[in-house]
Amino acid sequence: MPPRGPGRTGHRWRQLCAQVYAEETHCWLCGTWVSQLLDPTHPMSRTVDHVRELWQGGDPLDRNNCRLAHRACNSRKSNRLRTHAPRDEIMIDPATL
Repeated sequence: MPPRGPGRTGHRWRQLCAQVYAEETHCWLCGTWVSQLLDPTHPMSRTVDHVRELWQGGDPLDRNNCRLAHRACNSRKSNRLRTHAPRDEIMIDPATL
């Protein structure tokens, strides 16, 4: 797993992840179901994605900024944002992925 940045460790982060996993069942980026049982390193495993990326000023612990995503979808979105989006762009349309 990649190293975790500020706000993505500790008790509050684990609580937020548990809340997202309990409340959501589908990847907000691709719209398909996310297994809660896959090994965390599997590309289709569950992750919590920040709608507004942390490097864009998103709050790491704001529930409204966190959504369920597949690990692969989350990585694809983040890579695309870092490569193509200006730093002041807040969100990406999941339909464009």
